[in-house]
Amino acid sequence: MIIDVQSKISEYLELIDVIKEQIDDPATALAILPEIRKDMRVAEMRQGNNHSSTADLPATDAQLNFLKQLGGKVSPQGLTRSQASRMIDELQTAKKASVVEKMPMRRP
Repeated sequence: MIIDVQSKISEYLELIDVIKEQIDDPATALAILPEIRKDMRVAEMRQGNNHSSTADLPATDAQLNFLKQLGGKVSPQGLTRSQASRMIDELQTAKKASVVEKMPMRRP
């Protein structure tokens, strides 16, 4: 796989700018960036895995339990593994965004 380094650098710089809008501390913004990138990589991997033969199988008990722990609503007709995975990603992203919003802004 060939990676366009310049586009990745631009992507990271844009992420840092978005984080800095929320947090006025450059060190904290830079510390958060790797966590966001991990989440993005996991989402990309899951998206790629959704085409596998297990994607259309019913969600696992572990997925359903984790969704409930995250506050997700599980429909009575059930979810596929890929749907449950997407919901987990969305709930975790929303939860992290909520934590970032609640962080106090530091002013110089």
